Amino acid sequence: MKKTLLLITALGVAGASSIVAGTIDVYVTGSTAFRANCYTACQKLYVGGNPNVYYGDAAHGGAGSGFSSSTAVWAMTGTPITALTNLQGNTLVIHGNFTGSVQGLQTTEQGTLLVWANAHGTAGANCDTYSTNAPTVGFSDASGVATPYPVTGNFLEEQVCVQPFVFCKSVASGAVSNVNNVTWEQIEYGISPGRLPLSAWTGRAADTNTFIYVYERTKDSGTRRTFTQGAYYQFNDSCGVWLFDYTNHFWYQSSNLTATANASSPNGVVGPAGFNNVNLNWGSGFVGGGDIKNALNNADPGNQAIAFLSIADAKSVGSSNWAQVITYNGLWPTGAGAGIHGNTATNTDYSPIISGFYSLWGFEVLVHPWNPGSSATTISGQDLTYGQLGDNTTPGTFMGVFNAQSYNNNGVVQPGSIENEIVLSQSSAGGATAIPLVQMINSRPTVGGTIYPPFN
Repeated sequence: MKKTLLLITALGVAGASSIVAGTIDVYVTGSTAFRANCYTACQKLYVGGNPNVYYGDAAHGGAGSGFSSSTAVWAMTGTPITALTNLQGNTLVIHGNFTGSVQGLQTTEQGTLLVWANAHGTAGANCDTYSTNAPTVGFSDASGVATPYPVTGNFLEEQVCVQPFVFCKSVASGAVSNVNNVTWEQIEYGISPGRLPLSAWTGRAADTNTFIYVYERTKDSGTRRTFTQGAYYQFNDSCGVWLFDYTNHFWYQSSNLTATANASSPNGVVGPAGFNNVNLNWGSGFVGGGDIKNALNNADPGNQAIAFLSIADAKSVGSSNWAQVITYNGLWPTGAGAGIHGNTATNTDYSPIISGFYSLWGFEVLVHPWNPGSSATTISGQDLTYGQLGDNTTPGTFMGVFNAQSYNNNGVVQPGSIENEIVLSQSSAGGATAIPLVQMINSRPTVGGTIYPPFN
C-alpha cells in the first residue's frame, strides 16, 4: 500500500515483509480494557497457536520490556488456521495498537493513519521497524451511538461479549478504609466534581472536608463512557478530573495537557502521549486502565481514591487478585461475593451479571469495513478484500472466525474466536475476565441502560 510503502522505503528494505505478495495484514486498535483478551484470541488464529510476536518499544506506545498480552503495541505473523478458508495461501500478519475505545471507533471509521509495529526483528522482543496504516478493526467498551462516532456507511458494528466492570479503592491506609461500597447516587453526584466527601460514607459532619477522589480517564475512554452514561451523563457533560502527585503529596486539577508516566503537577495526562500526541486531544485524565491500576497501587497516605475499572485491570490492584474490589449498590460482580478477594478459583461465577442483578457491565463491540455486495473488492486503506474480512456470520472470513458467535452456529464454539478464548479462560486460574454473549439471559438497549430480559 502506498502509505506503508513510502515509510518502508524510508526505513529500509528490512520492513518490506509487511507488504509483499501473499501477505494479509489486519490492523486492530481500540479498547485498552480488552487488549489482553484480543491478544490471546489473535494467537489462536495461527496454526499451532504460536505465531512469532514482535513488540513495540516505549517510544511507539509499547512497554519497552516485560512483553505480554498487556502490551499495547505488537505484531504477530504466521500461517492462518484452516478455518480461515478465505485467507489460505497467505501469511497472516495481525498488528495491534490499543489506543482507547473512542479513538478505536474514530480512527477505524475515518481511516486515520496510525503507527504499527512490523513483524520484523527479534521474535519475542522489540520489533525493529514501524509503518503507518489505517485500522481494520476497532474495539470499544461502548457502542458508537454513545459517542460522536456512530457507525455509518460501509461499516458494521458487532457485539463481541460482555465486559464486567468493578469499583476499586486505592491501597492507601486512612479515610478510604471506610469505603467498602459505592451506590449509584454517590456516583451520579461524584462524577461532576470528581470527588465525594468522606461523610457520604460515614454520615459524620466532621468528614465533610475530607475527600475521596474518583480517578478518571481521558474523554476518549469507552470505560469512562460506560461509567458516565450509566449515571445519565452525556458524552460532553462535565466530568471532574483530579490527579494525585505522589512525589509532592497533593491532589490537583490541570488544563496543561502534557503526558507523564505518573501524575505530576501541573501535567494533566497520565500515560503515553500516542502517535502525534493524539492522546492529548481528549482532555486530562488517565489514558488507560493500566495507568489507573498503577495509581491505585500507590500506598501514599494522601492517595485516597476509588476508580471504575474493567475486571481484568482490577485483578492486579492490591496484594492479591481483586483485593481492592468493593461492592456496587451492595452487590458483588461474581457469585463468590467477598470471596473475590484473593480468588484463584476456576470457573468464575458471573451469575449476578448474567441474571441481571449487578449492573456494572457493558457490551464490548468492534467496528470494521463491511460491504457484502463487493466481496472481491479490496477495502480502501487495506490490503485485503471485503470477502476476506467478512463479518461474524460469514464462515471462513477473518471476522467469521475471530468474532464467531455460537448462537449463530448451532451452539458450536468456533476455535480461534474471541468467544472460544473466553470459554477456555473460564477454567483457568482466576477465571474469565469477560462473558460470552450466549451465556447472558438479560440485555440492555443502550450503554448503561435499563437491564431487561431478552426477547429470545
